[in-house]
Amino acid sequence: MRTRGFPPSPVAAALTCLLVALAAVGDRPAGPPPPRGVTRTSAGAAAVLEDARTPFSMLAVTAPAGRGAQGGTYRVRARARASGAWSPWTVVEAGEPWWAGPSAGVEVRADGAGARLPAGLRLDLVDPGPGPAAGAEPAAYAVAGTAARPRIVPRAGWGAVENPGDPTVYGREVKAVFLHHTAQSNDYDCADSPAVVRGLQALHQRVNGWKDLGYNYVVDKCGTVFEGRAGGSGRPVTGAHTLGFNNDTLGVAVIGRYSDREAEPAATAAVARLAAWALGRYGYDPAGTVTLTASIDNGRSRAGERVTVERISGHRDVFTTECPGTALYGQLPAIRAQASDPVTGLVGGLVPPRRGR
Repeated sequence: MRTRGFPPSPVAAALTCLLVALAAVGDRPAGPPPPRGVTRTSAGAAAVLEDARTPFSMLAVTAPAGRGAQGGTYRVRARARASGAWSPWTVVEAGEPWWAGPSAGVEVRADGAGARLPAGLRLDLVDPGPGPAAGAEPAAYAVAGTAARPRIVPRAGWGAVENPGDPTVYGREVKAVFLHHTAQSNDYDCADSPAVVRGLQALHQRVNGWKDLGYNYVVDKCGTVFEGRAGGSGRPVTGAHTLGFNNDTLGVAVIGRYSDREAEPAATAAVARLAAWALGRYGYDPAGTVTLTASIDNGRSRAGERVTVERISGHRDVFTTECPGTALYGQLPAIRAQASDPVTGLVGGLVPPRRGR
């Protein structure tokens, strides 16, 4: 897995799920980054990299420090590795990942008539690398403990980079599930989803400086669930997804941008099953509420402040962000209802659901 760009540097949080989550307690850079090229733009109307020295499939544009919380928006397009054709222009926010597919060239423009790119703009190009060898691991496994039995692709199944020297941080239980979107293209092929997850892991490690993928689970538009942060599916692993509220919660990200487009039924059904199982293992009703305590100041809540939210909430409920997108956020009531349904959610073998706390 190779990443190209500047060495990681502090970046103001943008209103996307990639950068606003920030690291969980105990997160640190995952060792020295691998050798990589550097693409630096200067002030001008456009930055064009016609022939990338390293082929890539995902990219992120990072605004220079001092550009403010949002960092601006940019128009990008990529040149396909196989055909040489340029893709349509796509508008991305600073710091947000964009899945371009196998590409060999990229062009970045400022978004807006007459706008110019700022000096010091950073462009990270990610090659997700090859997937796991065929037959090396089962494609998915079912997690016991719930009648819904969500099928989850294990880390080996999508080709995660493992770092056995990094200790996993655990909570005591799962009290809430926070829903995110990755804020990238919705037009990916589901066959590419494992590569998309590998790309997200690379960006979180090599750009954000985290030790691993921040989300506990990633769901694609076809409803496939991928195990995220290492530590064991079914255990209360502390991730880096919801700044100030990473402890005793799960971060679930749906691949795509859902600001004005609803997530596919297969994706929301998968989120509901996953949440029902994760909360049900501790006897919590997915339709209930919970009071959480902020672990640090996050710009919206102060350290030690108690906040009451739904058991299945959106990132925006506890942080100043648009995530998980207005359209997907509007689907949360239906997701909670589906997670609480006796057929798809809390049935058989679980302790009676508890409310509150």
